[in-house]
Amino acid sequence: MSLIDMIEGWIDFLESIWNLIKRIVVQILSFARHILKFFKNPDRLRQLKEDSNKLAIAIKENLDNGEYRVVNCLFDNAEKKVVDLDNEALGIEAEELDQQTEKIFGKREMVILQ
Repeated sequence: MSLIDMIEGWIDFLESIWNLIKRIVVQILSFARHILKFFKNPDRLRQLKEDSNKLAIAIKENLDNGEYRVVNCLFDNAEKKVVDLDNEALGIEAEELDQQTEKIFGKREMVILQ
């Protein structure tokens, strides 16, 4: 599988779950305020510590209108699925990304937080 196929797969994945998850809209997406805060939740941290198959991931999509869509979720690598879409996934729409978010994502569509 090529890198382009993997990226397209993640974008398709993001699209497939977008309408199923809780979403917020912000003007500027802040890595520390919106992404890290989500994963610092004690219940999520406990799940990540207790199960090495669970990953904390953020997936970014650049929209055609110049805005951004990011999904924060726990992903079970053994089951190959998002953990509890209702409570463990959050979608964020933003007009801009802060500098830290731009730096961390770079040209990547997905980051795994450890």
